[in-house]
Amino acid sequence: MRKILFITLLITIFLSYFEANGADWKFSGGTTIADEEMITFYDAESLQYSLAGTVKVWVKAVGQSEFNTQMKKNEKQIIKQSAEKLVNGYAPPFSLANKKTRFEDSVEIVSWEELVNSFEVKPRAKFLFEINCTDNKIRTLSGTIFNHEGEVKSSKKFDVWDYISPESNGETLKKILCK
Repeated sequence: MRKILFITLLITIFLSYFEANGADWKFSGGTTIADEEMITFYDAESLQYSLAGTVKVWVKAVGQSEFNTQMKKNEKQIIKQSAEKLVNGYAPPFSLANKKTRFEDSVEIVSWEELVNSFEVKPRAKFLFEINCTDNKIRTLSGTIFNHEGEVKSSKKFDVWDYISPESNGETLKKILCK
């Protein structure tokens, strides 16, 4: 039991370190965790590419209700920051990788990214994935689920490669990250 608590504490510290030190969250899709709709983001600052053709990427999931609350609370500033980015020619990686994304959707995605990068938005989950760009495979290396207060609910290590299924979040991440 002490070992599990120690590992959980280390993972929490590790995740907090990355978020506090230069995380740049980019929209990557949506998912459902424990019957709750989530919006997912990957950290563009902590990507780790290997010579073997893999990339490690942190992904966090934010609950739709938490997301909506924070969006309403900070709407004016988010709109201002988003407009500045768009005027300066920014296009979200998700939109660049998904050619069917409409301009209106891209504008909304930019505002979502601004929200998670500029304000305290509690994640409901964080995962470390590794994508094998050459073999079209993905594996989850670790995952942490948080309660609504932001405290660790569960944490787990994984190590199983799976093929990336079409039209999945894994495929979206592969399109964005594998060049």
